[in-house]
Amino acid sequence: MASFRPTMPSVRANLCRLPLLVLIGAMPALAVPPASDPALADTSGCTALINIVQESLRGELEVPCAEPNREACEAKNGQIRAMLEIVEQRRQRKADECETLAQVNRLLRTLPPKG
Repeated sequence: MASFRPTMPSVRANLCRLPLLVLIGAMPALAVPPASDPALADTSGCTALINIVQESLRGELEVPCAEPNREACEAKNGQIRAMLEIVEQRRQRKADECETLAQVNRLLRTLPPKG
């Protein structure tokens, strides 16, 4: 009966596969554990970003409009209210949150600069 002796080429062939085998073995350790906070469970992050934008826009509405730019301020606040309404309507229809975020981003660019 012939004894098995590893030859040099087979050792080299297995050594070149070693990084792949190590990576496959490490995959369970690299897996991200589920978020403990349900608000962070959305892997896309779009929902969390929309929530931040909504909070920021609501904060803008809390600032009273003062002279001499009262009309411009009130017009801006009207645009902000419309954006908040769009988000609420899209959420009621269960529209894609990332598409909603993209739409809100486009609308934010139409607002006049702060100051």
